[in-house]
Amino acid sequence: MTNGCDFCLVKLRPDSDLSLGERTISKLVIAREWAMPSHETFSIAPITSLLRRYVKNSCNWIDPFARDAQVAGLTNDINPNTKAQFHLDAFEFVRSMPADLEGVLFDPPYSLHQLKEVYNDLGRAIMKKEAQGTLWTNLKSELSSKIKMGGLAICFGWNSIGFGKTRGFELIEVLLVSHGRMHNDTIVTVERKIVHYNEGIRWKKRLGMN
Repeated sequence: MTNGCDFCLVKLRPDSDLSLGERTISKLVIAREWAMPSHETFSIAPITSLLRRYVKNSCNWIDPFARDAQVAGLTNDINPNTKAQFHLDAFEFVRSMPADLEGVLFDPPYSLHQLKEVYNDLGRAIMKKEAQGTLWTNLKSELSSKIKMGGLAICFGWNSIGFGKTRGFELIEVLLVSHGRMHNDTIVTVERKIVHYNEGIRWKKRLGMN
């Protein structure tokens, strides 16, 4: 059973500097579901349902950490033993993509421990820059320039940070999937790109958002 809530956010005034025009921020939908946990994130029933609603033209979606998932049309995983089309470093994969993507499925390792497990399986040591906690932050910034206006970023993890306003994204849906008291919830955020990256920084400052 879904527990849904709508929250009406702000309405922006016309602003020629930001070139936003008259724009109404979408209502934020928050839902909570229960499902058994799975290391194959997209096979979890409420998440499968959400992806079916949002991923329409899948051939123009990318998944930098796909493992064996085939939801996006362009899939990558650093592990060569997965079913992904490419087996590149995530940054290398993203930088090779065109700048008109419909959306991204962002489902990386959720913690430093999980990242170490991935690297250990490949016989690689984790690098200092990867252990500093800014790895996914930097990758999101790379991805934000690849997603077209109106495109989507769907993120999965143990927090609801997503891509954020600084990168020009508005949050339109949050799905909390509970797996019972012995497991962390899986948190899914859906965001739409409404301004370009640099404009997003100015927009955030203009609205007084830290």
